[in-house]
Amino acid sequence: MPVEKIRVMISSRCKDYTGADGQPFPLAQLRQALKQQIEETQLFGESVFECFINEQEPAKAASADLWDECLKEVRRAHLVLVLYNGSAGWAKGSGEVGICHAEMLAGLHSGRERTRVIQLPPFGGRRLKRDQRFAEFLAQEALFSGAPVHTLDEALALAQQTLAHALADLVRGGSAVLSKAGYALGEALAWSRLSFSGRKEAMEASAKAALLARPLARALKGQPRHIVLGEAAAAGLMICVHAIPAATSTAAAREMVGRPFLADHQHLPVGKDEPELAGPVHLIACHRSATEKQATDLLGFPDATVVSTGFGVYVADPVHRVQLVLLANCRDDSSTRYAVQRFFDWLDRSGQGELLLAHAQARARIVRSIQAETPTP
Repeated sequence: MPVEKIRVMISSRCKDYTGADGQPFPLAQLRQALKQQIEETQLFGESVFECFINEQEPAKAASADLWDECLKEVRRAHLVLVLYNGSAGWAKGSGEVGICHAEMLAGLHSGRERTRVIQLPPFGGRRLKRDQRFAEFLAQEALFSGAPVHTLDEALALAQQTLAHALADLVRGGSAVLSKAGYALGEALAWSRLSFSGRKEAMEASAKAALLARPLARALKGQPRHIVLGEAAAAGLMICVHAIPAATSTAAAREMVGRPFLADHQHLPVGKDEPELAGPVHLIACHRSATEKQATDLLGFPDATVVSTGFGVYVADPVHRVQLVLLANCRDDSSTRYAVQRFFDWLDRSGQGELLLAHAQARARIVRSIQAETPTP
């Protein structure tokens, strides 16, 4: 039985060029050599890869133009390898993005985990506005691309290493998706048998355990659902843990959390027992999936920063500085802990950690103002 091939697309300019250092770089040779090596690679004696480079493809139907065909191939690919030399490629108009920029966008939007970037020597000559836009976009994304290469051999070696790591990542990610079939067995089944209150308690316990396993984490005295990240002798970040024990669209389960930020003034510590904490940030474990619409409904209005990513949904209100983190598919202890890990991985990778802390510090100042104006019962 033939093996269904893993599709790899190489996105870059197609022609050789002269680098900014005046040295020629054989980009056309690199693309052809990569295609040959990728397609000749075997696993247990079977050819498992096919590689797309547009210069070796046959003519396509006239129903779509070159731009559409290239973007279609990006979306079809299982792995996208971007060879970046500073050029955004050709564009349909002077004010538009280049084709290389568009291919990278399509790769990131259809699956960041399968898109990889290799930095080639920058091309020499005048930079167009679309080249500058592409460079600014890459700088903003801050993608890890390894050390820039300078020669054909270095580029081939880094490309091979990159594809090997990408394939391993995709296999692990695919196994995580396939593990969803296990929700009908084991601990996930045991959690499904629990009542709403029992499941909510189990989900919160797993999320708290995952947070407490992080460096410098501690439970807040007298607050069983509140975790502080930071040194005991200094101000830290306060995280309030909640759980929605059924589908987020289920009103009875959602109402067990409500809008927890409305009670922030009752939870943020005051006095000398604790230093001035930042926050709180509300971390909500969701038994099923979580959508942007559900997240903004929980916040109460849609005008906020909303990000959907691997762990679930992150919401930040830029005015009141409320922050909600919805962790999706917390079906058992392992999936809950993994969702917490994915959230912190995203903070590190995106550079959002500093902004999250700044929001939390601003939220704490707002909450303390409310505390000062709220009569003591």
